[in-house]
Amino acid sequence: MSADATEPLPKLRQNLSLLVAPPDEDGEPRWQIFDPVSNKFFYLSRTAFYLFREWRHASNALALLSLVEQRGIEVEEVELDYFLRFLEGNHLLEVQAESDVSRLRGEAAKQKKHILLWLLHNYLFIKIPLIRPDLLLTRFYPLIKQLFRLRLDRVALVLGGIGLVMVLRQWDIFTHTFQNLFSMSVIFYYIAALVFVKTAHELGHAFVAKRYGCRVSSMGIAFLLMTPILYTDTTDAWRLRSRFQRLSIVMAGVKVEIYIACVATFLWSIVPDGGFRSVLFFVATTSWISSLLINTSPFMRFDGYYALSDFLGMENLQPRSFLVGKWFLRERLFGFGLLPPEPLNRKKCLLMVVYAWSTWVYRFFLFLGIAALVYYFAFKVLGIVLFLVEIIWFVLLPIFKEMKVWVSLRKKMSLNRTSVITLLLFVLAIVALVVPWKNQISAPAVATFERHQTFYPSESSRVVAWQVTPNEKVQKGQLLILLESSDVEQQIQLTQIKLNALQTRWQRASSGAVELDSAFTLQTQLSREQSRLLSLLERREKLAIKAPFDGYVGEWLSLSKGDYVNGQSPLVTLYDDNSLVVKAYVEGRIVPLLKEGNRVDFIGNDGEQLSAQLIIDKVLPTAIKRLDYPGLGSTYGGAIATQKLDDQLIPEEATYEVQLKLIGEAPLMRQQFGQVNLAVEPHSLLVDGLRRIYGVFIRESGF
Repeated sequence: MSADATEPLPKLRQNLSLLVAPPDEDGEPRWQIFDPVSNKFFYLSRTAFYLFREWRHASNALALLSLVEQRGIEVEEVELDYFLRFLEGNHLLEVQAESDVSRLRGEAAKQKKHILLWLLHNYLFIKIPLIRPDLLLTRFYPLIKQLFRLRLDRVALVLGGIGLVMVLRQWDIFTHTFQNLFSMSVIFYYIAALVFVKTAHELGHAFVAKRYGCRVSSMGIAFLLMTPILYTDTTDAWRLRSRFQRLSIVMAGVKVEIYIACVATFLWSIVPDGGFRSVLFFVATTSWISSLLINTSPFMRFDGYYALSDFLGMENLQPRSFLVGKWFLRERLFGFGLLPPEPLNRKKCLLMVVYAWSTWVYRFFLFLGIAALVYYFAFKVLGIVLFLVEIIWFVLLPIFKEMKVWVSLRKKMSLNRTSVITLLLFVLAIVALVVPWKNQISAPAVATFERHQTFYPSESSRVVAWQVTPNEKVQKGQLLILLESSDVEQQIQLTQIKLNALQTRWQRASSGAVELDSAFTLQTQLSREQSRLLSLLERREKLAIKAPFDGYVGEWLSLSKGDYVNGQSPLVTLYDDNSLVVKAYVEGRIVPLLKEGNRVDFIGNDGEQLSAQLIIDKVLPTAIKRLDYPGLGSTYGGAIATQKLDDQLIPEEATYEVQLKLIGEAPLMRQQFGQVNLAVEPHSLLVDGLRRIYGVFIRESGF
């Protein structure tokens, strides 16, 4: 032993409790120590149980070993040393000597961090206990106990089923309620409803814990990525021997929210429209769905993780799975031949490896998303700091630590089948990254016509003649559409009648039957009506739409004689087939790789390749300020990331226009979207990635 075996043993704390624990996964009996100060449970094996039990009856280590041996348990001195360090490390011993006080002070000093450093490490999840509700819960539990007996959960589910049927009968109204969900007039009620639902969620955990005789040490508020959420500490549930009872406590909160949602669905279907109905919609949909997405995830230490752990009967699932997952990774990469962290059968090993690797992938993308979120929603300097913390602390640091372990095991590495395959894959990956093999890129493009015209009715009118023939060439001056406006025709007839009457009176005035002043007035009226008639005839002429140039009819409305159209309806688009051009759009990092004269292939969205040969004509020297072709913008399902601003599509990144020259003729009759394969200078994936990073750095470097 590290100390004299005849020295007195340190005393155990008097407030520790020794409890019978559920058997381990192999069915072996276990016990647990409960520390009420730290509110923690520590599992003991059979050997550790007898050491703890006989500790108070032994004066020194030799006497302790002797008492344990009388129980038929052989304990080596190394095991006793390990058990002593376990008691010291978890502060289960009384503090008596000055050396113990100094040791505790040293531990406290190591754990003490600057407030800023503490925030950097813990801002993702901070818990603040507010109340210790155990006595209050014990007082009210007899009332709540009656609810368990009445099985109100079944009543809620029945109401939810009835409400769902009634909602399906009002489905259009139900789905359109979401559009008015965030009305400022009822936002206060949404907040109140959210607080009510989440409080009920936590009380569900608390009262089910009391049902099984557990103590609820604290309830409070936690900040998940600076978003306040309520929490309930049900650590005392670990004293329960039944994992299904623990599972009931874990799932109680989600169940309560689902029951409330069922009742809210039923009430929504029977109450009249108004703010209260919108709140019921919020409770019936958004509230419990968001709770499910967060609480049921088994990859974070929320309800879903503990539920999965209890369901599988595997305690400390996450840390154990991480150890097994790392061991499995090392063996598959290097073939060390090391024993697993714990005895495992094939099925359990596969389960833990799949869980560990799934958690790593989930957290990798989660932390990347959180990093981007805090960067864009915080002010610039804080966003950069938090972004770096996320990437370095939660993404790069775990990878670095694992690679550090690989380096420490380098003496055990050897050339075997596994390590040779890993080496070959590593070399291939390096070659794929470094060798400049990419000599072609794809870019969104449009085959369009420089000369084109879309025709709109000059005013609301009726189709008299529809002579639009799709996919056939039209000649200049050919009538395409003849429209008629009843209002224009009526005004022409009335104006013609007035004109005829005025002309008759003018003829009489010319014979001297009318005085000179009256004749002058008559001439003025006649001139005005003639001008009006000419204006009306011009309006009628505009309703006869003719082809201003030779070309093909592109987009058109499916109309026939007698249909009515308004002034905002695009009737037909005419393209001049002699003005066909192809334009591609590339990111700024691609521009230096392009060469004029290189051959290009255009493939339309329908999968057809343009028969005419294309070459790069020129690249515009400045980035486009707006995108003139909506079909290419992401706003309308295109490949270029855009934002709509003042009815214009603005590219989110620097985008350059590449104009392509046609060699030969292309039988296109209308505008077509697609992509082009551009030949570029060979470049590697590594250089491409570095250019992307550099571009992002330049874009975001401005303050």
